[in-house]
Amino acid sequence: MKQKISLNTLYNIMYDHMDPNGWWPGRSDWEVIWSTVLIQNTNWKNVAKVNISLFKKTQFLPQNILKLTDQELADVIKSTGFYTRKVKTIKILANFFKQYNFDLEQVTCMPKDELRNQLLKLHGIGPETSDVILMYALQKGEFVVDKYCRRLFSCLGVELASYDQAKKLIESHLDNFTLRQYQNFHAMIDMFNQEYKLPSQFKDSFLAPYQLIIPH
Repeated sequence: MKQKISLNTLYNIMYDHMDPNGWWPGRSDWEVIWSTVLIQNTNWKNVAKVNISLFKKTQFLPQNILKLTDQELADVIKSTGFYTRKVKTIKILANFFKQYNFDLEQVTCMPKDELRNQLLKLHGIGPETSDVILMYALQKGEFVVDKYCRRLFSCLGVELASYDQAKKLIESHLDNFTLRQYQNFHAMIDMFNQEYKLPSQFKDSFLAPYQLIIPH
């Protein structure tokens, strides 16, 4: 019989086995923000290459990105795929921050829910992308319900509902979680999926003896 565990216990078991530090690298918070768009439907290797070129062209600064024509920006990010859509989203994001004089400290002072709602109104920014931006660039604790989370939780006996329903349920059971813990949990879930092909290899993992319980 599997041992029943809570979300906090799952976090601690994973932290004892993994090192999540430095999961989402970035020369600056701006690099992190653009990376959340560039990573969509591609892999990190492609994003890392593009970021080298994007830094040379713009220093990752949104005001410099807005000086580029759409074609100039497309030429820089083309290898990440879906570049027409990504150019539009990056420009929209840059203009969003222009409202706040490109001052990330000013933006981080906004209430989390208000900031999340504003991001979700932007074309090309869905719940997952907004939560990653909030967590890694704007210092707001968020639980990211990505495909890796769904795979792992399914292996642990929990089938998640829609994004916002699952997020609300999970966050209500994360006791006294800090920003770093949210970042660590997201990193470890994604790292676990990299180390083990789920669901086939779950039985060989250090989490195999456990069943996750999330009261509704």
